[in-house]
Amino acid sequence: MFSGNDKHDGWKKLAVKRDRAYEPLIDLLVNEKNHGRSVFSYNKDLMVFAAMVGHSLSKRKPLSDDTVSIILETYATDQKDALIYLIALMEERDGIILKDENLPKAIRIFEEYCNAGLEEIKLWIDENPKDPTGVETLLEKTWERVQRNESEGNEEAMPEEVEVDF
Repeated sequence: MFSGNDKHDGWKKLAVKRDRAYEPLIDLLVNEKNHGRSVFSYNKDLMVFAAMVGHSLSKRKPLSDDTVSIILETYATDQKDALIYLIALMEERDGIILKDENLPKAIRIFEEYCNAGLEEIKLWIDENPKDPTGVETLLEKTWERVQRNESEGNEEAMPEEVEVDF
């Protein structure tokens, strides 16, 4: 998506933020070890999952002023930045969102879906105190969503037409 030239690498340092209010949730699902393993290997993995939860609910939530950042390059090390671009493209339905100058807006869209997703995941875990690790809760909620999608017959083979104009 981007050239490897040094003068074009400014995108790598763009901040991808999350609300500091969710640090206890992140500690539970990423930093704490559950029987020798964490649910998510890295914070960015949880952020991507949370953004997908937020998007599946069609829910965005602006961030507070108290945030924690991960640079975009961290997401790019294993191509998870592609999910940031994909979510922004699905939201905007215009390829112009993928231009370098629009990356801050694309990131903000991702952050807001992520923030809404973190809020939802926290509610799930709070509603299930018998699952102190959160593992069973996440599996159950994910399975519920899969079943709902199948019962609704979501066979969307081709997304709505997306105009891509570079």
